[in-house]
Amino acid sequence: MLKKITLFFTALLGLTACVTAPKGLEAENFTRTDLTLIQPKDYACACHPIRLGGKIIQARALENQTELEILSFPIASWNAKPVMEAQSNGRLIAYLEGFIDPEILKNQYITVGGILKKQQVGKVDQADYVYPVVKVKNYRLWKIGVDYYLDYDDWRFNRGYYWRYDWFYPPQIRYYLY
Repeated sequence: MLKKITLFFTALLGLTACVTAPKGLEAENFTRTDLTLIQPKDYACACHPIRLGGKIIQARALENQTELEILSFPIASWNAKPVMEAQSNGRLIAYLEGFIDPEILKNQYITVGGILKKQQVGKVDQADYVYPVVKVKNYRLWKIGVDYYLDYDDWRFNRGYYWRYDWFYPPQIRYYLY
């Protein structure tokens, strides 16, 4: 009986490890976790810890740092992953210390944690845009996984095996981050 209890708690601990945010990106360390919650007064002290995430749409290597333009998505509070299915809530500029090849970073999903520094004026196509700027202390690049599944209709599923024509319905594709 003791072995079963030990095994249960070990499995439970192992499963919860997969759900927590990466080290340095835990939600309790940040006062702002959404781009829409940033107020103009937040730029005054350049001291607010912020955690944001999204898709990298442009990366540039600068001297001793890398500049990222990120299309921001809401991030899940428990694991800090950007929610791919959500509507974008703006863009931001993030500066990472050191050199990272820009070609590696393009079209990747990222979560950044750092300090909200200032606003930077730039352009999105022909429109002027004011970017919030984050000096990054911690970040995590996410990999994209693909999952295929069959979307069963209720009438086919309940009529038994011979009524399930799986070849008739193409598999659905679901993307996820890990």
